[in-house]
Amino acid sequence: MSSSASIEVTPSAESSSKPVQTHDVRQLARRGELFFALGLILFMAALFVLGRLYWDERYYVPEEGLGYWLGLVGGVMMLLAMVYGLFKHVAALRSLGWMKRWLWLHIVFGISGPVLVLIHSTFRLGSLNGAVALVSMILVFLSGVMGRFLYSKIHYGLGGSKAQLAEVQSSLVTAGKRIKSRRLDEFADSVMSHPGSLLNAGLDLLAFGWRSRWLAFQLRRDMRRHLKQMAQQEGWTAAELRRQRRAFNHQLRTYMFTLRKVALFSVYERFFAFWRHAHVPLLYLLLFSGVVHVIAVHMY
Repeated sequence: MSSSASIEVTPSAESSSKPVQTHDVRQLARRGELFFALGLILFMAALFVLGRLYWDERYYVPEEGLGYWLGLVGGVMMLLAMVYGLFKHVAALRSLGWMKRWLWLHIVFGISGPVLVLIHSTFRLGSLNGAVALVSMILVFLSGVMGRFLYSKIHYGLGGSKAQLAEVQSSLVTAGKRIKSRRLDEFADSVMSHPGSLLNAGLDLLAFGWRSRWLAFQLRRDMRRHLKQMAQQEGWTAAELRRQRRAFNHQLRTYMFTLRKVALFSVYERFFAFWRHAHVPLLYLLLFSGVVHVIAVHMY
């Protein structure tokens, strides 16, 4: 099969009108969200390691003074972070229009609170009730970081509206309207048909990167041949041929970027639903263990 039969592109004009979209699919999960999540985890891990190496009881102890107040303030912050759940599930509170503001506080307190409590703990497990509370807090922190990342994959910005599958699919149609390729259509169909299990969703997530890069390499190779044939037929100058190549590469990058957002949207949506069911029990465990720890400290 010739390259011209396998791929086509509409020659680009010097200027073209861009369709107006209510939301930009690029707002879904920018790469910075991944770096932010990994940075938080590495920061907590580094803080714990440094604390284990350099903390000395001459600085403070958890039962009184600075250590006590660190634990108290950190615990209050985490309680306030949980208030966000009330705004999400109580209609009367949602109507106040404070959801985005409380989401910011939820994130700030959800990060600052565990940091203060970790410092309060002197980076050691201590008693049984203290160990359970500390481990629960770390699990909730890790779960919260993961939830923040998954949230960004299916919402238009922090506190923004949730994306809808039909909406993001329409952006894919717009991005690919000038590229016609049977191979590209087959790839898009395959990645849009996700099996139902979380395991298969995770495999899709891992495999998409190398599959899409290999396909893009093949399409660029075919397009170079196709554009060369068109240049001979249409009598293009060398400058026009270079412009058409740049235009196609830009169109292909835009399409593959949009395809990734659309194809993986349902994957992240499934992971987010699973995360919500796992995160809530951890919150209850943290609340219960924290109350027991506070009672035990003040009784003994």
